[in-house]
Amino acid sequence: MTTPNEPDPTMPVPTGGEPTQAVPPVAGGEPTQAVPRVAGGEPTIPVQGETFGGGPGGPGGTGEGFDEGDDNRRLWMIALGVLLIALIIGILIAVLAGGGGDSTDTTTTSSSSSSTTSSSTTTTAPPTTTAPPTTTAPGPQVQQFTVNSSSVSCPSTSQVTLTWSTQNANDVTVSIDDPNGPFGNYAPTDTEQFPFACGGGPDPVQHTYYLRANGAGGQNVQKQLTVTGTFPPATTTTTDP
Repeated sequence: MTTPNEPDPTMPVPTGGEPTQAVPPVAGGEPTQAVPRVAGGEPTIPVQGETFGGGPGGPGGTGEGFDEGDDNRRLWMIALGVLLIALIIGILIAVLAGGGGDSTDTTTTSSSSSSTTSSSTTTTAPPTTTAPPTTTAPGPQVQQFTVNSSSVSCPSTSQVTLTWSTQNANDVTVSIDDPNGPFGNYAPTDTEQFPFACGGGPDPVQHTYYLRANGAGGQNVQKQLTVTGTFPPATTTTTDP
């Protein structure tokens, strides 16, 4: 049986390397085991409280390697950064959403104000008035216009008698041979004598008499008649021889 300070003669010695050397025990710890020498190098000495490749640590529990601890810290820092970024983005979205709501309310109020102003300026056109229809008085009419004889004997006859009756007339105008040269104005219904000039003969002679009935508003209507005067044939006397 070998002592702790002596190497185990049963331990194989690596081929081509140096023989292993015993490492003195650490105070309060387990005795160290011999570590084989790596070919062409120094023997590896384990350090208390550290593990390499996930082995047990120092007294009081298990430990972590230097590389694994650094990786864990980096992972925690990355997670914390992601959480902070997400929180900032959430705050920005809430602020933007709140600002959009204020803009919508302002737009709605402006639209309502514009609508109210438009309705206040509306005017109503006054009703149109229709003039009453004008009535026209009925026009005058000549109901009768006659002469006592349409043929008279000259030179014994020097006048004729005219008779007329009208309706809706204010008065009548009588003209001889010229409708625009009135002989006189008379009542709407009347009988009057007018001259008839026979002339020197012996040829027949004619005279035309015009009757114009005058109504309201300058309305008038006219009628006419012609009278012929004849001369008796000339007489001859004969004497006996």
